[in-house]
Amino acid sequence: MRVAIVGGPGVGKSTLVRQLADLYHNGSYGEGEKGVWDPRVLEDIAKGVNAVGVTEYFGRLYDANYRDAARHDAAGKVIFFEGARITLEAHIAEYPAEHHAALRQVVAIGDSWHPDKVIVLTSSTDTIEKHIRLRNRPHESAENMVRRFRLIDAEFRRLAPHYPNTIVIDRDSKEFHERSGLVDIIKMAGLPMFTEIPYAHYD
Repeated sequence: MRVAIVGGPGVGKSTLVRQLADLYHNGSYGEGEKGVWDPRVLEDIAKGVNAVGVTEYFGRLYDANYRDAARHDAAGKVIFFEGARITLEAHIAEYPAEHHAALRQVVAIGDSWHPDKVIVLTSSTDTIEKHIRLRNRPHESAENMVRRFRLIDAEFRRLAPHYPNTIVIDRDSKEFHERSGLVDIIKMAGLPMFTEIPYAHYD
């Protein structure tokens, strides 16, 4: 089973992907960030330039992940991805209309991915601003990240009903470093429950 976790910047996708993968002991495919990406990508995202190049870069990154996972998927497994076709489409809103036709051609990279479930994480901008400021990354402008989040989050919400097996979950008040927050997401998304590793207490 392949589960994609998507949403606007700063909503907690990477954390949730890692935590759920550890809980299910099946691994995950994150999109990475600074240190993993070509350094020019962050510069272009911050400037709002090279729309097609940025989108194609992430499309190829996700495509590599989905292709690799296809070799590891099996009955009873739950594999988590950060990113799906809806991600590429939602980010089109960041760029001027003159780029949209070319961007829609790039989005077609994701036509063959077909995750079994897509979880769109959403949140209030207050929560997002708090999380962005807490992580305090020098390459991020909090104001620009919040602006981008509002724009992209609105697109995810608009697009979600048009994608099969897609559910929108408000992550406000859900802490992804706590078991209760993870179980809430699992139940809301209708995922099979993970197998608990037994813990014994010896006196």
